[in-house]
Amino acid sequence: MDRQCYDMTLGGRPRTRRRRKRRFWIRLLWCVLLVLAGMALQKGWTLLGGAVPEHPEPENTAGIPAAAAGRTAGEKADEKTADRRFLTLVNQDTSMDEGYVPELAAVENGYRFDARAADKLKAMLAAARQAGLDPVICSAYRDNATQTGLYRKQVQKQIARGLDRAAAEEKARTVVAYPGTSEHQLGLAADIVARSYQLLDDQQAQTAEARWLKEHCAEYGFILRYPTDKTSLTGVIFEPWHYRYVGEEAAREIMGQGICLEEYLES
Repeated sequence: MDRQCYDMTLGGRPRTRRRRKRRFWIRLLWCVLLVLAGMALQKGWTLLGGAVPEHPEPENTAGIPAAAAGRTAGEKADEKTADRRFLTLVNQDTSMDEGYVPELAAVENGYRFDARAADKLKAMLAAARQAGLDPVICSAYRDNATQTGLYRKQVQKQIARGLDRAAAEEKARTVVAYPGTSEHQLGLAADIVARSYQLLDDQQAQTAEARWLKEHCAEYGFILRYPTDKTSLTGVIFEPWHYRYVGEEAAREIMGQGICLEEYLES
């Protein structure tokens, strides 16, 4: 028989038929590979075989949907920078710049406030009054001479209670800030009380005015500066009457998280 059809040295199997089978399997293999390649491209597989999503979501270890995860650290830093002028820290360990005097604007009862935030203070008081309450400012901006006089008076008060001068001065600092370390000298703090109860003590927190201010102050950029459980951080006793302007973004975060200004600036 013609050797083109049979190769008797290979057991008599037809060579042409073997070639056809070989071509058939090669074509089939190529078809399979092409189909797999198309599927891989459609699914976004990598050449190494690892699948990746077409639109990867940001990592969110807290289990919160990415769209609702809130501001990023960078966005938070930008907001802090934007409000930095209102976030100046003044406390027992940090004095304000010597000789600093803010631009002031009248608010009410002869008191003055930082001109950049005076309208916010007036708006907050107006809203409280519209709610049927009667808040009263009993202190706002103080110059250095006024702050010095208040501090010395408090020292003498503590001495009259039996403390020696060193102990009296230390105790006085928790009640009246040492000159140069008072937020009132920044022009960004106001003491607000109920007209019906004008004593600066813990009972002020029980008035309807104090409760309203604590709930709504952040809407106007203010915070309750010296909360009852933050004395170890602020160095100041609980003062339910002392409100500090920090800007609306910072105020919402501070009041929403129940932290103080020191904690916010360190975060």
